[in-house]
Amino acid sequence: MVEPDLAGLQRWMQAAILGRPPSGLEAVVVGEGRLTAAQRLTLYARGYRARLMECLAAEFPCLRALAGEQVFELFAAGYIAARPSTDLSLYGLGAGFADYLEATRPAGDDDEARALSALPAELARLDRVRAEVQRAVGVERLAGPAPDLLLTPGARLRRPDSVRLLNLGFDPGPLLVAVDRGGPIDPPSPCPTQVAVARSRWRVAVHVLPPWRHAWLEALGEAGNDVHAAAAHAAQASGRETGAVIADLALWLPVATGQGLVAAG
Repeated sequence: MVEPDLAGLQRWMQAAILGRPPSGLEAVVVGEGRLTAAQRLTLYARGYRARLMECLAAEFPCLRALAGEQVFELFAAGYIAARPSTDLSLYGLGAGFADYLEATRPAGDDDEARALSALPAELARLDRVRAEVQRAVGVERLAGPAPDLLLTPGARLRRPDSVRLLNLGFDPGPLLVAVDRGGPIDPPSPCPTQVAVARSRWRVAVHVLPPWRHAWLEALGEAGNDVHAAAAHAAQASGRETGAVIADLALWLPVATGQGLVAAG
């Protein structure tokens, strides 16, 4: 076997430990009296996969609690085999897990079956978003927007990087409480729910939002937007009057600021 460059050797090694030992193994991995080259590679591959499985289990507690250990390991093993990570850190390993589960879920014969088959991907997305928010640039070191200027004409606010908006098919509140207590959980009842996952004072929380709040935060965007323009968008999206949305914003904005949902634009 021609001696490869480092990048080529790394690709070869990843393919070898995630699949069957390739031909020409002895030219790359040195065997000895106690262990052949194939046996050495097998030991390393087992340890490598176990580490990846361990990382996925830690990052996806909700999915793990719902699926149980055996089914979760099947999900994780299938994902690792189908989409080997190319990220330099283990944090990037789970980035595509939810998309993989969505792409491979059963179609389902009726609404109930389809809702149940969608749960693993939705839970994985919620778990991943919580991990992303924990690492994102937050508002902890920023001066908050002046309370008396939040709704003045021309005022601009933005949605911080440490906020993610999700549309879920269930209410995550009871499920998160059950997961924190430990043990298995029952599948949540179908209930279309809009949420914001945000970090404030270094703590990540999941906030259930009425449609107008979700639409307003969406309209703000990470680049920022005029508060009143975002209110008009939220009113149109939720079927409310713009004036009613602005009136509700006057009461909710101080709370939203404290929850890390908005920052000065």
